Amino acid sequence: MTIPPTDPTPSTIGAQPTTALDVNTRIGNCLREFVRVKQVITQNSDWLAGSDLKVAPYYFTPEQETDIKSAVNGLDTFLDGFDMTFVNRLIGLV
Repeated sequence: MTIPPTDPTPSTIGAQPTTALDVNTRIGNCLREFVRVKQVITQNSDWLAGSDLKVAPYYFTPEQETDIKSAVNGLDTFLDGFDMTFVNRLIGLV
């Protein structure tokens, strides 16, 4: 007796998670990266607070300095206001 070959066609296409482990891994990695980027933005905001970008070695115009600092500081302020309760819980920080 021969066993008929199984259909090699996948049931889904793309990067759709198919198991709980897939979901946990993908969401966990994404949230850990979010926390890392949030920390980098805070570090950049802190550094920019004491930096004059109009002088050597940067030589930005006052308007360029304002744009850079406003973008980073605004994003830092926004992210500091974000409730991290569930993010921290899901990545194991609580």
